[in-house]
Amino acid sequence: MASASSSRARAGPPCEKSQLSVKVVSVKPKAHSRQSRMNCYVEVAGDGLPSETKKTGKQMGSSELLWNEILILNVTAQSHLDLKVWSCHTLRNELLGTASVSLWNLLKMSPQCSLGKACPVPLGP
Repeated sequence: MASASSSRARAGPPCEKSQLSVKVVSVKPKAHSRQSRMNCYVEVAGDGLPSETKKTGKQMGSSELLWNEILILNVTAQSHLDLKVWSCHTLRNELLGTASVSLWNLLKMSPQCSLGKACPVPLGP
C-alpha cells in the first residue's frame, strides 16, 4: 500500500511526547476498475487524535504515486500510527486502503530504529 520511513527527533521517558518525522514515499494502487489515473493523498494519524493527523499533498498517477513528503507528528513510544490512502473525487473521497503501525513494537523488533536513525517501514502486501 505505502512505504514510509521514520526517525525520532529526540528521546525522553516512554510517556513523553517526541517529534516523529514520517516520510511518505509512495503508493502502488491495485488495479482500479473505474479510472486509469487516480488523484490521491495519504493521511497519517497519531493515536487517532485530530491534532496529530497530517495529510500529504494530492498526487495523480496510475501505476505508482510518489510523494517523498515528510510529515511531523508528536508521539510517545507507545503511540500507534494509522495510515490511510484516499482517492479524491469531485463529490466525495474514497478510502483505498489502511495500515496501522505500533511504534512500541517497531522499536522492539528493529534495533536499527533508534534515536535519529531512519527506519524504513514498508506497508502493504
